[in-house]
Amino acid sequence: FNEAQCDAVQTVLKSGKVNYWTGQECRLFEKEFAAAVDCDHAISLANGTLAIELALHALGIGPGDDVIVPPRTFIATASAVWARGARPIFADVDPINGNVSAETIEMALTPNTKAIIPVHIAGWPCDMDSIMDLAHDRGLFVIEDCAQAHGATYKGQPVGSIGHLGAFSFCQDKIITTGGEGGMLVTNRKDLWGRAWSYKDHGKDWDAVYNKEHPTIFKWTHESLGTNWRMTEMQAVIGRCALRELSNWVQARRRNAATLDEALSRIAGIRTETPDVDAFHSYYKHYAFVRSEQLQAGWTRDLIVKALQKEGIPCGSGICCEIYEEAAFDVRD
Repeated sequence: FNEAQCDAVQTVLKSGKVNYWTGQECRLFEKEFAAAVDCDHAISLANGTLAIELALHALGIGPGDDVIVPPRTFIATASAVWARGARPIFADVDPINGNVSAETIEMALTPNTKAIIPVHIAGWPCDMDSIMDLAHDRGLFVIEDCAQAHGATYKGQPVGSIGHLGAFSFCQDKIITTGGEGGMLVTNRKDLWGRAWSYKDHGKDWDAVYNKEHPTIFKWTHESLGTNWRMTEMQAVIGRCALRELSNWVQARRRNAATLDEALSRIAGIRTETPDVDAFHSYYKHYAFVRSEQLQAGWTRDLIVKALQKEGIPCGSGICCEIYEEAAFDVRD
């Protein structure tokens, strides 16, 4: 964290206004983030997993419902569906960009499907036009999982603003972090925002809090039941500082990715990412793919990774791989 972020956190701590209801940082972060992703509403949250779960709650997803998710993602995309009592259904991904497509989603639809959660993997936006067309034709909701795609756009439109709702994560390794954990839910639909805003704050009603006249000093504000998924003021002020740097950070990541691609493209047996003009990739991660059939005898992906690591080059494999292989999804028991 840079000096500006550390100073901002210290200022909040010294103020004593560290909670959503005593400070202003969360509200300001919501306003600024919504504007940055071209949405009317944003809700700051304790983490990104809760952003997905809150989106599902706002849509009324629950027991008996199916939700289409990709197998190539972090487990939270699917576990949030399970947490709502619904069933995650895996749709295959495109072998080039690693994202679900309208074609793979359609093959996975069930009679009980209510929603789709496309994940913009590593910052590469999904083909949202065809996904939204399919959703419209089938009467399905779309929750964009933007945990890895801060600053990415599809045909010039920020990810998160295309589906019915968009869920962002600010975990410690994301392009934007809010001090280790954090999340944001965005939408252009006031009704979905209202349900989500209420549930994440114990069931408070917006009008009862801000508009309704109360006969006594004490306000009766809880018109439904909910829980506490609020972000803290310290998280929010870190996020506000980071948001101001997002454009510069994404441009730097894109320059780094171009340098890597230029070098890797000269190596037989390696395929680099090739986003088309519609997808503005924000490069949370940079992926290169091994063409095993073109490698010299004795070489494998894992040996390449180890050789790079030995040279001091950060490299890994198996990130966001097939989560259905996790024991948690073994339904044979």
